[in-house]
Amino acid sequence: MEGIEFFTSPEGQVYYRKDGQEAKRLTKFSTDIVNKVVTLVRNRFPECYSRLAILYKKNASQMVDRFVRCNFGEHDLLTKDIDEDIMHFEEVRCPLRGICKDEHIICKPKSLVRLSKGEQEVVKLYLNGSTLDHIAEQLHKNRNTVKSQLLRVRDKLGVKNCREIIRVMRMGGYML
Repeated sequence: MEGIEFFTSPEGQVYYRKDGQEAKRLTKFSTDIVNKVVTLVRNRFPECYSRLAILYKKNASQMVDRFVRCNFGEHDLLTKDIDEDIMHFEEVRCPLRGICKDEHIICKPKSLVRLSKGEQEVVKLYLNGSTLDHIAEQLHKNRNTVKSQLLRVRDKLGVKNCREIIRVMRMGGYML
């Protein structure tokens, strides 16, 4: 998915802007955006998806509207809110901050990607800049085993290459 910036208007409507295009209002007819965001939320934040599905009776456009309001509502020019399938959450001003029962579920959700203990060890070292050879040496594993574990993590995160593991893990709220 190309870069997308979301923002909420003063009247409370959600808008989005794709790279180099005019801003458009998010509606039920914005199916390409709605379907992509629903898929990302379902795959990466299952607890959030479940809560949204209950609240909005699986109405995808309403689910995305709420998710955007809680996580991307500010209009900034520093980073796109979704860039190459990586979500860059923003600190959204909300009068319910600290008392909302959906905080850390819908608002600033935590990912529930399940990594094995071995995958966690490999990823922690990889995030700290270690090479495959160094990780294999430190963990007393074969280099091919380490590579295989990184490839499984890549697949679980839904990224295209192992370098993206670093970006996704650091920016996407993933917990080890």
